[in-house]
Amino acid sequence: MKEVSLYENPPAICDVNYLNGFTSTEIFSKGGTDEVWGNKDEECNPFSFSSLDASIDYTFVSTSSEKLEETIKVDAKYDLQVVKVKDKRGIEKNSLHIKTDKPTTCEWIGMGIGWDGWQGKDLSGIMSNAAIEFMARVDGDPIHNIPIVFVLEDYYANQCYATAGYLGIEGGKVTKKWTRVIVPLPTFSYQTNNIDLTNIKQLLLQCYDKVDIYIDDMKIIPHEHNYKKISSSLFVQETELPINIFSEELNSAWGISNDYCGNIKLSSDVNYSGGKFIDIDIDKTKCNWKEFGISWNDWLYTDLSSSIYGVYFEFDVKLDEYQKTKISIEDYNGKKMKIDLAKYINISNNDKWQKIRIPMKKFPIRESTIDLKRIKNIVFAFEDKAKLKIDNIKLTN
Repeated sequence: MKEVSLYENPPAICDVNYLNGFTSTEIFSKGGTDEVWGNKDEECNPFSFSSLDASIDYTFVSTSSEKLEETIKVDAKYDLQVVKVKDKRGIEKNSLHIKTDKPTTCEWIGMGIGWDGWQGKDLSGIMSNAAIEFMARVDGDPIHNIPIVFVLEDYYANQCYATAGYLGIEGGKVTKKWTRVIVPLPTFSYQTNNIDLTNIKQLLLQCYDKVDIYIDDMKIIPHEHNYKKISSSLFVQETELPINIFSEELNSAWGISNDYCGNIKLSSDVNYSGGKFIDIDIDKTKCNWKEFGISWNDWLYTDLSSSIYGVYFEFDVKLDEYQKTKISIEDYNGKKMKIDLAKYINISNNDKWQKIRIPMKKFPIRESTIDLKRIKNIVFAFEDKAKLKIDNIKLTN
């Protein structure tokens, strides 16, 4: 007989009494199992494993090779034997690396974790006093926003959603040093989405913008969320027109910033009395970024089901160099209904602003199978060398 232990390492201890006996607390610490998966389409799969480990502070390794050359100068020759490498070790699966440029061809960019062996997890008793915690870091400049939607999905494919807000990021930014991030379970939309919290299948991570981030040590911890929702519903039903999408400011948008190499940004002109406008100048020599999206309800689920017919999508545009432009309305399942701007624009008029009015019923609503009750954002996508200005985007009658 040989004595064996049940665990190679002692299991992580969590306050299960505080979590009403919930024990499926570890979501991800190391890879190597079929619990972690990515999009089958390689171009739309942002996920890979990384050897970086949250238990190691890599910021301490700061001595450059130049400094080493200055301090250590050895004049010596070595006669070393040639060693043949028989085995090639793969990357240690210590953490998740999520990286995407958000290609326009991808309907959905994300990954999933069916933690605790894909068994159904009962989160119903801990939604008010727990949170998802993980460690995050980046290689480049600090980021203040993590453009990932965290999605809990049950075994009936029902889902609820949350994001990592600014207050949940320790210190307000993710840097080259591992940073603690908290996503409180009360911030998920389980109160308004039809989801079975007693039979949770997996956690999905959906990217809604460019991102390059490492994630490790993801788990469920006891947490008191001291903030109340402003509204009992995460849905906004649009019934009163006009609906202002953009006129001067952008609170909830992606792809419009000098940080994206300046291809799409907010600008103003002394010869233009309309204030700020969205300035599009697609220059491939700068970068390949050529689309933007706007959520006019701060990423809440917008219900357009009762205000789609008899409604127009309207905006002002000034052309400098027109190239093929697509306008899409996207729901939270990643489904889009698209329309070609060429049918509604006077391409020869490139010296003055012109008003565009597109009937919403002209969008391919049925063919796209879009969920009009869960609209996410409106997306503009451009071709190379497009140069134009857009302002006063709205839905009106």
